[in-house]
Amino acid sequence: MTQNTSPFVQCLQKDPVFSKFDQRTLQDVESLAIRKTYKKGQYICLQDDIWQYALYIVSGKVGWVMFSPEGKRHIVFRMHNGHTIWGHSLFDQEPMPASLEVIEDCEVYLWTGDVILPVVSKNVAAVWEINRTLVSTMREVRDVVYGFAFHPVAGRLANLLLKHYQPIDGQAAPRDLSLEEMAHSIGTTKEVVSKTLHQFD
Repeated sequence: MTQNTSPFVQCLQKDPVFSKFDQRTLQDVESLAIRKTYKKGQYICLQDDIWQYALYIVSGKVGWVMFSPEGKRHIVFRMHNGHTIWGHSLFDQEPMPASLEVIEDCEVYLWTGDVILPVVSKNVAAVWEINRTLVSTMREVRDVVYGFAFHPVAGRLANLLLKHYQPIDGQAAPRDLSLEEMAHSIGTTKEVVSKTLHQFD
């Protein structure tokens, strides 16, 4: 790592896909990126959009959100700084299966498919790593669906809290999820979440 390496390139060097490239290529990748900021509640892409982008999260949080035909909203899972998102439409030109919603104000870098795919396609190790990343995402979605099908609300809520909050040395973690956000994450109502939380006391 040289003194001329930018902070963003240093971040990319830790990414499973971009770490497969040499520093000069990463500098080219940085020059091709579009920096954007989003506010909480904004959507980066919508379910059923053709979204042909790759996105790196510098700061903040985003979530994959699915809407049922009846309009019910469900947060499938969240991602934070250091994550790269590869839009499904990049690879099959089909609509996105979920919306990408900003959960916490964020800064991101975006690449359009026509600039990032030619770079990635020249590196076999990077292509394999993208495959691994997408398969890992599919497994996470499978776990969510499995939880909905077979776990009661109390179990889903307990699992959400254990994954989201990680107190240190027994100290209480500050709560940053609203009842509504918890409900959208486990497929229930905020009234049921409130009642279940009281049962945990």
